[in-house]
Amino acid sequence: MINKLLVAATAKVVEELLDEKNVAYKVKKDKETKYFAETWEEASKKEQDLALKQARPAVKRILSLEPYAFKDGGDPLLIRFNYLNRKLDKDSFGELLLERVDLDWHISISVKYDATIMASMKVAERTRYTKKNKVINVFNEIDDFGERIFSVPCSNDYFQEMNDILLEFEPYKKEEWLEKLKEDSFLYGKLITPMLTAIGREMRRICEYHPEVPRKLFDYFYGNYDYYYINPITQVEVTRIGAINPHGGLGRIPRSHNLNVPRIKYPTQMFDVRFATGPYGELSKDTIQFTFDHGWALCIKLFLKEENVDERNFDMTVYLPSTPYGSYRDQVDWD
Repeated sequence: MINKLLVAATAKVVEELLDEKNVAYKVKKDKETKYFAETWEEASKKEQDLALKQARPAVKRILSLEPYAFKDGGDPLLIRFNYLNRKLDKDSFGELLLERVDLDWHISISVKYDATIMASMKVAERTRYTKKNKVINVFNEIDDFGERIFSVPCSNDYFQEMNDILLEFEPYKKEEWLEKLKEDSFLYGKLITPMLTAIGREMRRICEYHPEVPRKLFDYFYGNYDYYYINPITQVEVTRIGAINPHGGLGRIPRSHNLNVPRIKYPTQMFDVRFATGPYGELSKDTIQFTFDHGWALCIKLFLKEENVDERNFDMTVYLPSTPYGSYRDQVDWD
């Protein structure tokens, strides 16, 4: 979940620090800039002050690791937002992007309450085709995630398994279907849990024969820009900072091969696929977890879209349950 006011505050602190150093910059003017300007203006003075208090020490720490941000000469530093209608083919996981095109330098900052939510993706969409009142292909929109993410098409076995599961819908009319959703044995036992099992089985199969897949998986969700993330902890008045730097784009030092921020290794193989466990060790019915080498992990939570549940469309949310080993982590006090 994105802390929208903190995104706006983070941008304002970046501008403050650049002004202090007399660094030329410009803010890209678009609907996203307008959106965050309105978010800031609609907040109370108390809310604004708190957001600035949370953001200022974190942004100072982040930019202290990025000498290119204050480099003299060249084109102005560009500040742009990356939030509205954001899709996976955009540049980065972060909501605020800083870049100098002439220096081939760019970073992003993610401002989320938990810094874990990655994306929502369609799994299956119900499209009915009828011929003489007979349904001939109910679920023709099963997502080929293998082709879309890895350029490795999913197998026929996967599509057949998913189609067999989704055809559990067909005997029920809308009213009956909505009643059936109230039964856990139906919703999870016949739909969500079997679908996740099929996805997990297909991912294992793809990874077994295509060693490049683990890296492509995380490249797909992170985008082209490495990023910092900030996460305020109100109870102790600190802001936690972290960095995901697999490309080596963060902490670059001019005229040096060294980095201020450690570079982490991409995963090369999948270790395990299993249903996630809850705080008391119970197995989840709607979330599956993939673990990889070098400390990488990914979870998929599958659900019916609430806004059109009667259409029987499924989405999934993908998130990281942990930060990869070797990543930069720190925290700063608000005062």
